[in-house]
Amino acid sequence: MKRTPFYDFHVAAGAKMVEFAGYEMPVQYVGIIEETLWTRRKASLFDVSHMARFLVSGPDATDFLNYSLSNDVRRLKGKRLAQYTLLLNPRGGIHDDAYVYRLGEDEYLVVLNAANHEKDWNILNERSRGFRVALSDISEDMAQVALQGPEALPIMAEITGNEELRDARRNRLFLWRDLVITTTGYTGERGVEIYAPVKALVEFVEGLLKVESVRWAGLGARDILRAEAGYPLYGNDIDEDTDPFSANLAWAVKMDKGDFVGRDALLNLEVRMLRKGFVKEGRGLIPHRGDRILTRDGREVGYITTGVFSPHLNGIVAMGYVPKELEGEVEVETRGRRFGYVVRDYPFVPLPKW
Repeated sequence: MKRTPFYDFHVAAGAKMVEFAGYEMPVQYVGIIEETLWTRRKASLFDVSHMARFLVSGPDATDFLNYSLSNDVRRLKGKRLAQYTLLLNPRGGIHDDAYVYRLGEDEYLVVLNAANHEKDWNILNERSRGFRVALSDISEDMAQVALQGPEALPIMAEITGNEELRDARRNRLFLWRDLVITTTGYTGERGVEIYAPVKALVEFVEGLLKVESVRWAGLGARDILRAEAGYPLYGNDIDEDTDPFSANLAWAVKMDKGDFVGRDALLNLEVRMLRKGFVKEGRGLIPHRGDRILTRDGREVGYITTGVFSPHLNGIVAMGYVPKELEGEVEVETRGRRFGYVVRDYPFVPLPKW
């Protein structure tokens, strides 16, 4: 298994390490629930250096990304901004979800899921033919961490001396020394993701961990936090056979921007199933991907894609696909037992407006 530049940090902090996307990653330190609660109260540091990071540059970089991805990259031109987007296949299915960061004129950083690293690299290189662009895989040279929670932005403002960071809106990008600091993340909390050459980021993290309210958090807390926020996970909630409209990600698709891969398939798509949220009060068996969703009279109508225990609700939250008109109460069959759930909009917990 591969290791990120922060492996020794995790071991020293007593992390339980597991295999994830070919990497040896921390699943928890002091406990998944405690780390989840700390993130929503203070500030947690997540190692996300396993993610795939590609640099795209050249005079056709904007046009190339606009053709290859679902969102409108032209909206980033002339600004230091970030954008959530989707890498679609010609059938309109989701190869991957991604973030695009505009670093400068005709230069972008594209960040994708670790599990799809090689697949995404090959797809983007294939699509680059005919465009005046250069693609570089900088995943090994650049490290990445996320600082998330209500104290994250004040901490970054204090460290960098940039007061704009204190109240920065989502999807903004700041440069400080060797660091690229972006107000993005996967928890629903205010916070940042930080990119830098390995040595520079390791040194920065050493200083960051001296801040009293900053603690490491692992993959376990990250999964609960993203589920509470209603964020999809590739391989669970979205995949090659999932279209963005059914996945409730239509806002990341700009049909009026011109031609892009997958557009033709989406033009006449009829959405019948929709990714929705479900809540069960109290404890119980956590549902898993593929568990059946049924009406109260026992008719099967859909399936679960994500299920976690939410310490903030003291109950179970889940996501899955059901007919778009379905509302009210349902049952979820887990390990042969049926449990009552209520269809709920996500996010499941109150999140800060930014």
